[in-house]
This record gives sequence, structure tokens and C-alpha cells, in this order.
Amino acid sequence: MEKMPISSNMEDYLEAISEIVETNGHAHTKDIAARMKVKMPSVTNALQALASRGLIRYQSHAPVVLTQEGAQAAAVIRHRHGELRRFFHDILKIDMVEADEAACRMEHLVNDRVMSRFVALAEAILEREDCAGLRAYLNESMPQISAGMEEELIPMNQLGEDEAGVIVKVAESLRGVRRFADLGLIPGTEVTIAGYAPFGDLIRIKVLGSSLSLRSSDAGYIWVRPVGKK
Repeated sequence: MEKMPISSNMEDYLEAISEIVETNGHAHTKDIAARMKVKMPSVTNALQALASRGLIRYQSHAPVVLTQEGAQAAAVIRHRHGELRRFFHDILKIDMVEADEAACRMEHLVNDRVMSRFVALAEAILEREDCAGLRAYLNESMPQISAGMEEELIPMNQLGEDEAGVIVKVAESLRGVRRFADLGLIPGTEVTIAGYAPFGDLIRIKVLGSSLSLRSSDAGYIWVRPVGKK
């Protein structure tokens, strides 16, 4: 019989149950709720879903028990989390709290084949003698890359009149996105606000030596890096 899929949320519950059992020797629902920061009904629904997949044994008012299959799945998830956290902290020099949060988000996105190569890369960087120069470079350069270096992006419709911005991102949800690309509204292009219509939803912009009008609501899906007045 084909196994039922496990969502990323279920993986988080398996990981939490495994960690609680390791720390306390048992995992009660109230402990799981506290770890996951959710209310009891959410825990109950998740545990029922895990039990239906044979990953835990669950009865009301009794500790949750991982089955052999559940324990193996939890071990894989925790291994991914630990290796990703090590990469973010030891190689990218991100503080442990942020590294842990990033690992929690990414651990659900990589399969075993990708993860094994990721681990091999991390081990090479951290342990091989011929990577000593790379480690020295990372130790010096990574801490200097801070959030302050990130681009400040705003929707195009928040630029003021005569203000310019460089397009960084066009949301995929923008209607007629291909038509806007044909007009030159693509990442890397500088645009200048020529004016706003006194009534209605239109913005006049200058782009690539031409003038055109577009709705303010559409411009809200085009993100730019402000570069000042023209």
C-alpha cells in the first residue's frame, strides 16, 4: 500500500516529539503544544494525522510514542536540521538563533540526495586542509555581510513625482506580466515617475527614453530600489 505523504507541518511535529522525548523521557500533548506554540486542538489534529500514517501511537491522556518508522523519520529530519544549522552558523557565520530558524525552514525543501551532497560540501569546507584559505576568507568576509547591506525595496506606486527607482522584482501575480516585460519593465531597468493623474488610478512614468501610463494598482506589484530625484 502506498504511503500517505507527510507535510512540512507534520515533520515539525515529529521533530518536536523526538526532541521532547529525548529531553523528558516522554512527550505529553501539553508539552508538544508548548514547543510548537499552538493550541491543543491543533496538536490533536496533527497527532491524529501522524497516527493514521503509522508514525506515532496516540491516545488521549497518554504520552505520545514514536513508532519505529516515526523515530526513523524524526531522526532524518533532525539530521537535516542539524547539518543545515551547522552550515549557516559555522560557514556563513550567522548567529545561532537565526541559523536555527533558517534551518527549520529549509529542512523540508531538500531531499536525501541533495542533503548528502550538501553535507559533503560542508565537511570539505570545514575539515579539508586544502580549504584552509577558503575558511580564512569566510571567517573574515561573512561577518561583514549584514542586513544593512540589503536593498530597500518599495512598490513603484510609492515613489514620489520625479523620483526614480531601479526595478528589482516584478511579482508573478501581476496581470499581463509579459506585456509589461515587452514595455521594458523588467529587473534592472530604471524608471522615473513623471506624474500621477489627479483623479483615477493612472501613473505616468518614463522608461528607456519613452513615456507610458499604467495603473497604480499594477505598479504596486513592481518593486523598485529608490535612487532619488531626477
